[in-house]
Amino acid sequence: MVSWYRDWAELLMLVLIALGFVLSVLLQNASFSYTTILLAGFLAGRIYYLKRFTEPILPFILMIVGFLVGYLIGNFWVSRIWIVILFMLGLGFSYYLHLKKIIVIFKSENFFK
Repeated sequence: MVSWYRDWAELLMLVLIALGFVLSVLLQNASFSYTTILLAGFLAGRIYYLKRFTEPILPFILMIVGFLVGYLIGNFWVSRIWIVILFMLGLGFSYYLHLKKIIVIFKSENFFK
């Protein structure tokens, strides 16, 4: 029996694997695939920045990696190496922008200037 309260991260990771797979299969154009994975990297960097000190980070890393694995499994039309590189570049760039307060979160005092 699955305990939803205890195993929420693993179950959500499986959902994100399926979502990444379906998204990569539907995007057959290389430029759309590269743009989508770069935006997913930006989103992953934001999630990592928001959750890094407030909650246990491992469940969120599992979800991010789950989406990336699902995207890589379903990707037939573009290079998997470039997908990983663009995802990591998007994640790192977004994390850097949030860390230097160039992009701020909605609930921060720097949001309204």
